[in-house]
Amino acid sequence: MCLYLLFNKEELLRSWIKYNLIFKQWAVKGSMIFMVLFFASDHVFGQQPYTFNLYMFSPMIINPGYTGSHDVFTITGQARMQWVGIPGAPRSASISGSSPLKKSNAALGGYINSESYGVTNRTGINFSYAYKIKLRPRTGGLHNRGRGQGIGTLSMGLSGGFDLRSSRWSEINTSNPDIDDPVFTFDTGTLFEPNFGFGLFFNNDKFYAGFSVPRLLQYSDNPEEQTTQLSARVTEMAYYLNGGVLLVLSNEVKLRPSTLLKWTPHGTFQAELNTNFIFNDIFTIGLTYRTTKTALVLAQFYISRQFSLGYAYEYSFNDLAGFSSGSHEFMLQYEFGFNVRTTNPRYF
Repeated sequence: MCLYLLFNKEELLRSWIKYNLIFKQWAVKGSMIFMVLFFASDHVFGQQPYTFNLYMFSPMIINPGYTGSHDVFTITGQARMQWVGIPGAPRSASISGSSPLKKSNAALGGYINSESYGVTNRTGINFSYAYKIKLRPRTGGLHNRGRGQGIGTLSMGLSGGFDLRSSRWSEINTSNPDIDDPVFTFDTGTLFEPNFGFGLFFNNDKFYAGFSVPRLLQYSDNPEEQTTQLSARVTEMAYYLNGGVLLVLSNEVKLRPSTLLKWTPHGTFQAELNTNFIFNDIFTIGLTYRTTKTALVLAQFYISRQFSLGYAYEYSFNDLAGFSSGSHEFMLQYEFGFNVRTTNPRYF
């Protein structure tokens, strides 16, 4: 049970809340210490990829195989304020871009992310490359030319980059100067942490599916030894599997249900179900439910053929409900070459 908690940031926070409620009348002086540590536990015991609620509109961050899948040069900016009302809660921002290469089946992309929570800050720079293969039933195999009829496109992607991370454990106030715990004296400084990932992405006009491992390397702090450790064990990697379909309900309305599964072999599992309604290829509204007892409502609106806005509101029905008013996320996306989108809208 202890090992499970160490690898699950949200479970750690919920456990802290239960602890705080039970001993609230005792005015536990160390409650904020536990809270900050729980927020930072993601970095102490193993990092996870940057994640956003609006990932379905720009999945490249969790799957490099998606690079260039909009068929035009696309720039996306996202900002996330998680667990509003809780001090030290995560704050994230990202800007990403990708584009197919002319007269080629390849695509290039990249993104810059920034994240902070508790005593930890992390900034990441990553680049991605994808190669696309047309699958044609007539040849019974692979076809690499043109945009003609086929059963779909298979994209194979690789990503590489680095994080600059720092954890300032000495800033935690223990309310007891006599405590001599290395956890509260260890500052990591700015650490350079390279990483790599890979992903597969298949799509056609009606269906998509993806599998990815965004981070092959895991870094963890060891305050007692005042060191940071590197691990490439498959049991600590996060595996992502997602998919969705497009259902045409009428000339004006389409339904796009999808799912995302996240699993780590050490025992954590998360699933989410999404249902999005698309109106006139301009406005999208949807609902999502996660097995972490959280739900969110999201929307995307095309102001023009090239420019769209997105928003998501997340609310927790678990122990966080009494401490946070929810999470907010915003997105701006700009697609160059709108003539392509006019004749072939991208739903995935």
